[in-house]
Amino acid sequence: MDPAEYLAIIPLLIYGIGLTDLLSEWKRIFDKEDRYLLYVIYTIILTEVAIYNVVIYVDLVNSFPEQTYGQYLAHLLPPILFMMVVNVFTPNKGSKTEAYFMENIRLILVLLAVFVGSHFFYSFNEPADHYIRRGLMIVLLLATAYFKKQWLMYLIAGIWLTGVIMRSSLVVT
Repeated sequence: MDPAEYLAIIPLLIYGIGLTDLLSEWKRIFDKEDRYLLYVIYTIILTEVAIYNVVIYVDLVNSFPEQTYGQYLAHLLPPILFMMVVNVFTPNKGSKTEAYFMENIRLILVLLAVFVGSHFFYSFNEPADHYIRRGLMIVLLLATAYFKKQWLMYLIAGIWLTGVIMRSSLVVT
């Protein structure tokens, strides 16, 4: 096994655990009595974000062997933050989806903003305008967390969807 592949196991495992927790919540999408549209939308968003982050992590993997232990630990920050977002996002057993989601939306959005911000520490193989969009998304996430307006939550979803369409031509190496 290549040293870079060996070092990639832990961050990818953390993303995998977070994604597993998130996918287990997809059952709430199909529960007609406890379905909440914003929760469904954000479940889909977080799932795609996890998959995209695994894809772009490939750019970092090849640089792992030349880095110090401290730099490697810093590379664990985004997966750990994603796991924290998922842990706060997923309701406890027996919780009503809408009540739980709205009660925790501020913390979810702030953690999501910190997660998005952690991507500024690394250079991914992405166009330069991604950095501008990332910065604007952080501002929007924090504003939405502060004001807690549903129309802002839908705006975030619309911007995310636009980003997915733009990223759909990304070449996976």
